Amino acid sequence: MTIHVGAVLSAYRDTLQRAEKGMEGGAAAAQGPGFSGILENMLDNTTGALKNVEQVGIKAAAGAAGINEIVSAVSAADIALQTVVAIRDKFVSAYQELLRSGM
Repeated sequence: MTIHVGAVLSAYRDTLQRAEKGMEGGAAAAQGPGFSGILENMLDNTTGALKNVEQVGIKAAAGAAGINEIVSAVSAADIALQTVVAIRDKFVSAYQELLRSGM
């Protein structure tokens, strides 16, 4: 599975637009996947990218994959993994902030 930058940017733009509509129009305007659905989709995409890079690595070991395919798969997996790590870091930071606030 390859991740295209244009598709990612389009998804971010659509999510931002849905969030803005939700803030303007209340719950009736918020259609589409919720936060958990977005996270689930992102994790599925990351898992797919990691599986793809593994398969491309196997093909490369057999001499059946070109350098472009290898670099593309590794780059997609790297971007997906960096995104997951960044989101995890934000969750940990938010959790620590809640602990400091004394709620």
